[in-house]
Amino acid sequence: MVFAGVLAAFAVVSSAFAEDAEVKLDTNDGSTKFSVQDKDAATVFSADSKGNAYMVGYSSAAKFYGDGSALTGFSTHTYKIGDSYGGGIIFWVDAAGRQVLIAATADQSTGIVWFKTSIGPAIGASLDGVYAGKANTVIISTMQHAGSYAAQVCADYSVTVNGEYYDDWYLPSKTELSLLYAQKNVVGGFNTSAIYWSSTEASGSGALDVDFSGGGMYNGGKTSPLNVRCVRAGPSSAIGNLPINAESVTDGAYLSSTQTFTGANTFQGIAAASATITGTALLARAPVAAADTGIVLSAADFGKTITVNSAFARTVVLPAVSAADIGATVTIVKLGLGAVAVVATGGAYIEDSTANGAIYNSVPALAYASITLRLVTATQWQPIDAQGAWVTQ
Repeated sequence: MVFAGVLAAFAVVSSAFAEDAEVKLDTNDGSTKFSVQDKDAATVFSADSKGNAYMVGYSSAAKFYGDGSALTGFSTHTYKIGDSYGGGIIFWVDAAGRQVLIAATADQSTGIVWFKTSIGPAIGASLDGVYAGKANTVIISTMQHAGSYAAQVCADYSVTVNGEYYDDWYLPSKTELSLLYAQKNVVGGFNTSAIYWSSTEASGSGALDVDFSGGGMYNGGKTSPLNVRCVRAGPSSAIGNLPINAESVTDGAYLSSTQTFTGANTFQGIAAASATITGTALLARAPVAAADTGIVLSAADFGKTITVNSAFARTVVLPAVSAADIGATVTIVKLGLGAVAVVATGGAYIEDSTANGAIYNSVPALAYASITLRLVTATQWQPIDAQGAWVTQ
């Protein structure tokens, strides 16, 4: 088949995108980002070229940061250890820079027992890991009810900072307490010769604690009076069906290896007739790579423009592809007199060519020609724009 085309003329609208405009993010590593800002220049929505999205929403109560089940990836807000935030001091930040652990600014007790009554069988507060202290605290306080003991001190603790109220504190798990010990000098206010309770139960008579003089972890007797520093998780949400402590998800819902929240997606789709750009705006640019002696492309070349300037015949081999690559594009520009053949690989084909076939331009009188191919199925490349005559085989 002969595929011939002429570059279309593009109208530029200076004040807004057309209603059906496409925002194209070309990089393969997620580094290119599109964002929408509010009138205060705060980012309220952003997306990167790997499909990750981030939203900021508003309620009548407060601004919140949401990452529902369909929204994963990155945050435009960066938190760091030592920041004052969420009623205390940040002492741990996850790999995505999105979830944090916050310590109270001072001890909630300098000597209180882990279990308020006579020791009996273990009560099941043996969970460990980041955020596990929340579930342990619920288990301990449910089993012991009201009283004076370490977990209840944290369950009862609240603080108001800058007019914002925080009451979702808990006794840290052994892992959280170890993370807190590692940042004790940054957080401050600790008795470095004291021992602090964790919420992780070891047995019917013992629970794990950390000696803040050296960081050692021990199995302490539940009736020993030890220090307590409460923690909470953030950022928090307060909208719709999410409670004030929605960031402290139930046991098993948050997996640190995948950064996935299994709750319902809180956000609906964004419908906009136009997006107005104010101030300086830059044109999106596709990377250009010269391949005057020919080239074998890889997935890292998706979205690129490949130029070939040669008096001799050259070949551009397309990347091996799969269903995960559907939508990827490659543009090839012929600048010299030599023929240029674009060849599919891995069983893929171009338009109506055979598997591993080619599309080529070999008109020597026409030095300039170009073609843009888009992968429309797991095996089919489709020409979507062209200049000059291109023939499949």
